[in-house]
Amino acid sequence: MPSQPAIDFKLLRPKNNFANERTFIKWLQLAVTMGGLGLALLNFGGSGIRVRISAFIFETGALGLIVYAYVMFWNRAERLRRGETGTWDDRFVPVVVVVFFIFATAINFGLTFHKKTYIPPLDKLLAVTMAWGERTH
Repeated sequence: MPSQPAIDFKLLRPKNNFANERTFIKWLQLAVTMGGLGLALLNFGGSGIRVRISAFIFETGALGLIVYAYVMFWNRAERLRRGETGTWDDRFVPVVVVVFFIFATAINFGLTFHKKTYIPPLDKLLAVTMAWGERTH
């Protein structure tokens, strides 16, 4: 695959600053969407630990995206101030985000549909002691 030629950005400085801001805002929109999914899971998904784990995964991903967007915005803004030339695209992180979404959704489905097997108590005394949280073995 041929490499892209270096572009002189000194002539297009305002346009590139606005493009940098638009990219930053788009990453933040994706982070808000991911955080909203986590909050929706937490509020409407039930009260178990499985729901909390799934919500934590989505919220952690959202915070990671916010940090990434902030770092990349300031890195690119500094490169624009210095008038650097070169490629400005990022091919790695979008793939990581897609894989993370697939991973988080798979974990959510896996935890949602995972059911513990219920073993009925052997006798009435064991059922009473299990109800109070005690074990007599």
